[in-house]
Amino acid sequence: MRSAERVWLLLAMVAVLLPEALPAKYVPKWKKQACEIPARQHPGSHYTCDDNGDVKCLPGWTGDLCDVPVCRRGCDPLQGYCKRPGECRCKLGFYGDLCNKCIALPGCQHGYCNNSFECNCEEGWDGLFCSEPICRSDCHQTRGYCESPGECRCRLGWAGETCRECQVLPGCQHGYCTKPLECRCKEGWTGILCQTAICAENCHKERGYCRRPGECRCKVGWWGTNCEKCYPYPGCVHGSCARPWECNCEPGWGGMLCDQELMYCVNNPDTCQNGGTCVSVAEEDGHYLCECPPGFLGKNCETAKINSTTPSPSKAPTTSTTPTPPTSAAPASTSATFDRQNLSSTASSTASTPGPGSTANLTTTEASTSDSVITSQNTSSTTTAPTTTPGPLPTTLRGSLLKVKRVSSTKLRSPHPVHQRPLLHHHHHLPLDHSNEAF
Repeated sequence: MRSAERVWLLLAMVAVLLPEALPAKYVPKWKKQACEIPARQHPGSHYTCDDNGDVKCLPGWTGDLCDVPVCRRGCDPLQGYCKRPGECRCKLGFYGDLCNKCIALPGCQHGYCNNSFECNCEEGWDGLFCSEPICRSDCHQTRGYCESPGECRCRLGWAGETCRECQVLPGCQHGYCTKPLECRCKEGWTGILCQTAICAENCHKERGYCRRPGECRCKVGWWGTNCEKCYPYPGCVHGSCARPWECNCEPGWGGMLCDQELMYCVNNPDTCQNGGTCVSVAEEDGHYLCECPPGFLGKNCETAKINSTTPSPSKAPTTSTTPTPPTSAAPASTSATFDRQNLSSTASSTASTPGPGSTANLTTTEASTSDSVITSQNTSSTTTAPTTTPGPLPTTLRGSLLKVKRVSSTKLRSPHPVHQRPLLHHHHHLPLDHSNEAF
């Protein structure tokens, strides 16, 4: 017991004597001064002093003088700061509620950052601002490009998956290329865009055409291997054509369709008189035409030409131009025959012979029908002469008669009058879709 008591007594003595033996707790001078001055004299202070003179910081502040604010919990200690308790302000190059996010380099498109103002490119992108896509690995470097990673687009004039093939000229139909935007025609084709087929070698250039190389198609109205033959008028029997839809009759045939055999003159050999030549024509043209020898006229050459004559002069004439009306009696020797189809005006000549009341008149008038022949016996054109001793004709009358005679003989000498010329061939045409001919 005595030993335990001694231990406890020793400990009590140490506890009493030790504080006096140790030096007193160190209190900084600024801290002693801070608590010596009343807090109301320091409006910007963030602390209070307790009864023992110790400094106590207000909530949200820390530090020896309680002048350091406590930032928002979680605010990045390196990239964030605060000036008042509970806030978190970010330094340049960072952002976010806790200032834990960096700001990438301005202009960075497909990149990210670990530090402020960085631009680390994402996969498939390259460049300072990560704006250049990385193309397909086998894409041609100069002929191809890409707008997103892994693709290969060809530039103008090139084609193919890797842009190693040339591109033909746009619109080239049957051609190929050896360099960009070229159009070389394949065999059998021609044209700027190789759009025109080359027809068969002998195919007519105007009458034929083709849609494929080596063929020959005929236009409307033509046929044959090389479109060298024309189609005659539909229904043409004994005729041919030089152009489509014609019907040119063969010798001995006539009619619109060349289906009438021209045999009238063979079956009627005595149709033309006085040695005239008979020519068979179509039914609508009158069956036949007669080619009359000189000195004859009429449809069948049945009329002989009669030259006009005048009485011989007996005495010297005296000029007189007094016309007299036509009479019914006239000598047959003064009759004159004229072809009225060839006369276009009326000739009048008057003369007088010696003796009172003796006159001579000759009047020629146009007829209304094409084949009629007039004489002084059956028309109003008469020559009146005195029944007494006839006198010589005046010079003016004689010249007029000779002039009319020459004109009449020249006109009547033609073997084919205009209205009697034979029609040996008949041409009938139909319009073509590629011509301007009238049907």
